[in-house]
Amino acid sequence: MHFVNTEHQTNFEKLVQKFNLAKSSPDYKSVCYIAAYPEIFKCFKLELQQESPFDWYYEYLDDPDTFQIRCDQGKTTGSVLSLNEPMVALIELALSLWTGRGFDLSHGIDVWIEELYDVAVQAIQLRRKSSKVQYSDQQEQLRLI
Repeated sequence: MHFVNTEHQTNFEKLVQKFNLAKSSPDYKSVCYIAAYPEIFKCFKLELQQESPFDWYYEYLDDPDTFQIRCDQGKTTGSVLSLNEPMVALIELALSLWTGRGFDLSHGIDVWIEELYDVAVQAIQLRRKSSKVQYSDQQEQLRLI
């Protein structure tokens, strides 16, 4: 599995620990993989996410006009302030891989730098069930088999 750095891998391991379905569900695995990307992972508080690593982003989508006010008041589980267009496109890909939500792939291809493109391709491969991940009971380390 391709990680951009060790922080990405560590974040992924934390997400899989929190969202146990990622061990067996390709859609959860792919969404956790994208959420683990360091620039996205820093946008939310992992301990406050309940259904997925993108609960905070759904909070934003529910009411984008008041989201920042709610965020400033501590009433959200994450923030969108540091997100740029390529990051939003990656998040939108994650939501599409997880829920089937519509996503304009050509837009992502146009705005992603090579690193983000590589993350997108890996997430798609994970969602396609083309990779199997085995978890070691002793170390909870990820290994491709």
